[in-house]
Amino acid sequence: MDYYCSTKFTDLLIHVPSRLLYNCCKAYPERVSVEWLEKNPGRLFHTETMLEDRKLMLENKSCNSCEYGCYKYEKQGSVSTRMTTNHNDVITDPMAELKNLQISLSTDCNLTCAYCSPEWSTAWHNDIANNGPYELLDNTLQTNNWSKLWSHMKQKTRSVDTKFFNLLLKEISLAKTLESITLLGGEPLLHNKTSDLINHVRNHKVKIVSGLGVHTERLKLFLKNMKNQNVIFSISAESTGDFFEFLRYGIKWKDFLERVNIIIDHGIEVRFTSTISNISLFDFTKFYDMFGHKHIITFNALTERPWMMPHVIDEKSKHKFITEAKKYGNNQTFKHILNSLDIEIQDQDKQNLFKFLTQFSSTRKIDINFLPKNFRDWCGFYPN
Repeated sequence: MDYYCSTKFTDLLIHVPSRLLYNCCKAYPERVSVEWLEKNPGRLFHTETMLEDRKLMLENKSCNSCEYGCYKYEKQGSVSTRMTTNHNDVITDPMAELKNLQISLSTDCNLTCAYCSPEWSTAWHNDIANNGPYELLDNTLQTNNWSKLWSHMKQKTRSVDTKFFNLLLKEISLAKTLESITLLGGEPLLHNKTSDLINHVRNHKVKIVSGLGVHTERLKLFLKNMKNQNVIFSISAESTGDFFEFLRYGIKWKDFLERVNIIIDHGIEVRFTSTISNISLFDFTKFYDMFGHKHIITFNALTERPWMMPHVIDEKSKHKFITEAKKYGNNQTFKHILNSLDIEIQDQDKQNLFKFLTQFSSTRKIDINFLPKNFRDWCGFYPN
């Protein structure tokens, strides 16, 4: 197995509230000390853990942080994010400079996207707090101590006003080779500091990753403040209609379309990031046909929720998608999806899918009859 991944030498994700550093979006995180960063300015991308991981990778050895997010899924035959990344440029210096920075200012979010969790969405935290954890086989979706603490803190007291946030701004100014900055959530449009941060880094292009789960008037105000700023939107979506409202629960399809058009009307570039699950397979071709001719659509591999991975689906539905995908030829997005279907279904994942869909739909009072009957029957949703 080839363990090399160039992303380890170029990318950093920072979860500001918890001071967690991810040496790529799928890596296992480490927590940085404010005191250490004060004594080591310019070293945020060169902690001892990161340097050791890169050295192991150059020796073609596994490192724990990447085992967590990619290697273990590849060993199971799944498609990992690493496999969908271009690694043509081999970087051999563990002290390589940071190129791509992702920042999560908070987990504040109004949506409970089906594949998300309390660690990244306060709406998910509230769902579990009010309705109880999701008790699955060998897996429980529940809140942790951090998400509980975060949910009780007022926004003005959260760590964007602390010393760490100011140190982060200093680190950005010291990163002379920085090529891109991406703002993540939760939902970045909900955070009052998002505009301030963009103004601080106005010499860089900023990508905003958003599910558009904000009031339309708040979006318009944000866009007004972004006039003459170098920003683009990467919008999270992969389906339409009922499928969209299920997967991206908390926002209506018509409101989503309205907000996409508002952004476009402001002259801001729009792209889409599509997290492909078994549910999104039923409608992804329709979504792609609607937006793919004008906008870049990027494939996002789903790994953290094995019961929602694309291959956990009935044979009829799988073959229907494979047939539909033929018209897209060698399209890279569809090639990634088709590769992810060639995995044997584990009975545990099928059982967990039934358990998850049952609780997810019942707590939200969703009628799942919009899903194909052959899929519902296969899952175990038999008519009463």
